[in-house]
Amino acid sequence: MIKYIKNTKTKGFSLIETLAYIFITAMLLTTISSLLMSNFNIRRQLKTSSLIYDDARFIMTQLNNKIHSVTIIDDVRPDAKQIVFYPNGSNDFSLQVENNNLIYRESVQVGGGSPTELTFNSAKTRVENLVLTPITDSNGTPNRGVLIQFNLSTGNVSDPYGYANEEFQTFISLR
Repeated sequence: MIKYIKNTKTKGFSLIETLAYIFITAMLLTTISSLLMSNFNIRRQLKTSSLIYDDARFIMTQLNNKIHSVTIIDDVRPDAKQIVFYPNGSNDFSLQVENNNLIYRESVQVGGGSPTELTFNSAKTRVENLVLTPITDSNGTPNRGVLIQFNLSTGNVSDPYGYANEEFQTFISLR
């Protein structure tokens, strides 16, 4: 008579154990990948926001330095220049938006020097809706300062993490 011996010590995993391991591993990988993607998107958003605020800080510092030395503000609206600033008798300057860049243009009136043209924003940002408004002081003296409003944007509107658009406003008085 032949006896069959049943081996009760099997090696390996059962089907249910294997499916449980696969499910737990998939859940862990999904959680880790979503955390990494969130971290990546937040980093992009912060970088974009930082670019906008760094440009705004630079633009406002430059405008503050240039406008504080002005003695006369000439309102030439509706001309594209809006306002012409006269820091002294030998030159004047104006601010304009051209091709989404904030252009500082200084003209030399006396001495025949060449005009200066500077772009205040970086190549990665766009300046839009620049509005310069001369302000009268409390004594009724006209053009004692200027209210400056502009928008800065960067990135593409369709990219929720790489796009930023901020409106900035400041008042700069004459000294």
